[in-house]
Amino acid sequence: MCWGVLAKLVRVDGVEGEVEVGGATIRALIAVEEAKPGDVVLLHAGVVIEKLDRESILANLTVYYDLVKYHYTFNGLSEEEADRKAREDLVKLAQDLGISPEELLEVLRENMREQEDKASKQESVPESSFFIDYVVQLAETDYLQVMHYTNYIRVCERAFMAMLSSAGISYSRLIHEYGLFIPTVEVNAKIKSPSRLDNTLRVYVWIEEVGRKHLKYRCVVHNLTTDRIAADIEHVAVCTDTAITSSHELPEDIKKALETLSRSNRSLKQHR
Repeated sequence: MCWGVLAKLVRVDGVEGEVEVGGATIRALIAVEEAKPGDVVLLHAGVVIEKLDRESILANLTVYYDLVKYHYTFNGLSEEEADRKAREDLVKLAQDLGISPEELLEVLRENMREQEDKASKQESVPESSFFIDYVVQLAETDYLQVMHYTNYIRVCERAFMAMLSSAGISYSRLIHEYGLFIPTVEVNAKIKSPSRLDNTLRVYVWIEEVGRKHLKYRCVVHNLTTDRIAADIEHVAVCTDTAITSSHELPEDIKKALETLSRSNRSLKQHR
């Protein structure tokens, strides 16, 4: 992952110059046009790659806030203490970049309101939906120990397979008894809030549609640690041979079992 840092340009001499980063002045190559001393820029690997306007500076600072706060919580501080220290750090950085503390804090408050609204939005989950609980593993997270978005799909597939097995339709039975497979061919995923290392996820899964050759199922991932919706993911799976070379109709007994699961999912509740 590439990473750029906010810096203030203090000297320009052709394609070279100097920038101030965290109180230190360092030399840099200037790869943008019309850059002048006093500009706030994005610095990557010793190269000024972008000149930032006020809106972009504030957007970057909100990302910094999330990173700094997580750094403090990861190192043992409470949420409240981590929030306080992250704000203090960001206020100092903002002032160095010419942004007033009041303007920064208002943007942070607005950003937090948007995140809360997004994460607390109610989702419809069937009363009788199948679910599994899953703890986020280290290998599923990135540098900041946040679960990578692709791993939500893996966890949802785990829940889907467990649901099929509970109805007597295990993948091994499909493969060895029927010579069939039900691979996922389409995914529509909405990530609502981050899941971190060791968070416990409750993965709800249910079937929404059973066709002649396909089925649609949906998963809602509830982070029990944060009590927020982490993801809402819709899947389309198609029945194929085990070589995945051609589609096939679902066997009648398998289709009936899937339809029974689908019917049991009709009664909905609001879940948050």
